[in-house]
Amino acid sequence: MTKIKRVSKSQKGAVSVLVALTLPVLLGAGALAVDLAYLHVVRNELQNDADAAALAGARKLYTNGASALNWSGAATTASNAIALNRAAGHALAEGLVQTGYWDTTQTTTGLQGLPMTPGTHDAPAVQVSLGKSESQNLGPVRTFLASIWGVYAKPVRVTAVAGVSSPGSVQPGELFPFAISKCMYDKYWNMTAQPPAPRVDPLTGLVPEFKIGSLYHYGPCESGEWSSLNIQASGANTIEQMMTQGNPISMSVGDSAWVQTGVKTSLFIDVNKCSAAGNRQCEFVVVPTLEQVVSGTSATIVGFACLQLLSAVGGNQKYILAKMSNQCPAPNSGGVGPNYGVISQPSLFK
Repeated sequence: MTKIKRVSKSQKGAVSVLVALTLPVLLGAGALAVDLAYLHVVRNELQNDADAAALAGARKLYTNGASALNWSGAATTASNAIALNRAAGHALAEGLVQTGYWDTTQTTTGLQGLPMTPGTHDAPAVQVSLGKSESQNLGPVRTFLASIWGVYAKPVRVTAVAGVSSPGSVQPGELFPFAISKCMYDKYWNMTAQPPAPRVDPLTGLVPEFKIGSLYHYGPCESGEWSSLNIQASGANTIEQMMTQGNPISMSVGDSAWVQTGVKTSLFIDVNKCSAAGNRQCEFVVVPTLEQVVSGTSATIVGFACLQLLSAVGGNQKYILAKMSNQCPAPNSGGVGPNYGVISQPSLFK
């Protein structure tokens, strides 16, 4: 019995020594966990602030119908937005705002500064960098307990990039059921302008108006046809429904769209009623641009275009009078596609 008691006392002493030796390590690990969690919270606050400022700036890049990108307005708006946010309990006072182009494929990494000639996949963007460091926003983040490890403060830095691009896909309800050929855009659309815009007649200084009609009435680059989009259908009923309800499913660049046969006089009359000559409900429409337009076939969508419908004529000729535009309201969309005048809502790239 005496021997057993001696062993028990010996074990109690060993445990006490072990606790004494490991307690600082346990406390230190706990302190580190607490401060790491707090640093993560502050980092998230800064990231949300940077995201919000970048998106605010990106909204100023494009103005419908404008002939140039508003770089200075975007930068000013993003800078002003920084001061509206807080991190670690304090208002932010400063950050770095840059504008340029973002390669949406990231073949070229990082923000490409101005001036530059953008490529097909380069989207105008605003980059916002925020931090709490020795020289920014009241210094680095102070720790609570990690000082026992000699860590009294830790700098935190984040970056956000937001911009605008043309859609690679559109959601249901966004497309008007009429298709035009890509060569029409090659003829009437200036892809090299920044931002891309309708070509202007050098004699008049105006955007040309043109007639869009069936191939057997007009040349291949002035041709268009009614399209039931994702549905292989004929007749006017499907088109009439889509004129008010749009595409029933999401459609993307690379998808096939069905080109209907026939010219359907009643539909041209309906277009005139809702065009700029009528109640203007279909004055600005988003339409699929196809590689080619041939009645009674499917063709590949190469982009989504903005058209201004001025009027329409039935009778023997049957055409829609239209012109290229960049004034369509931003559709519900996603992805990235070529700029044919349709601009998506600003989104975060990084």
